[in-house]
Amino acid sequence: MILLSGKIYYDLIKERQARGFDHRVAFIRIEELSPFPFRELLLVLKGYPGATEFFFLQEEPKNQGAYTHVCSRINSVLAELGNGAMVLYKGRKENALPAPGIGKIYVEQQKAVIEDAFDAL
Repeated sequence: MILLSGKIYYDLIKERQARGFDHRVAFIRIEELSPFPFRELLLVLKGYPGATEFFFLQEEPKNQGAYTHVCSRINSVLAELGNGAMVLYKGRKENALPAPGIGKIYVEQQKAVIEDAFDAL
């Protein structure tokens, strides 16, 4: 189960289809971050009783973007499910800059983020 926010969703959908993982990987796109949709997320997650791993993926570096805001909120929803799961981070490493500023490097980093989403499948 990959939770995310933003336009990277479209790249992930294409990659999931290309890999034939439509029935192995689910995406939950959270666009309203404040106020956080606790109840709505809980209802959606209840629709995936077999999900055992939960990741939050973002294209921004770990210390930027939505992850720091949503991590504890997602974990509180997961606690309500009672399965002992915790959300893990997938995406770029911490960095002082939101993007490298060089197109070629950005493309390489973006590709690595998408690869990370499907790592170990």
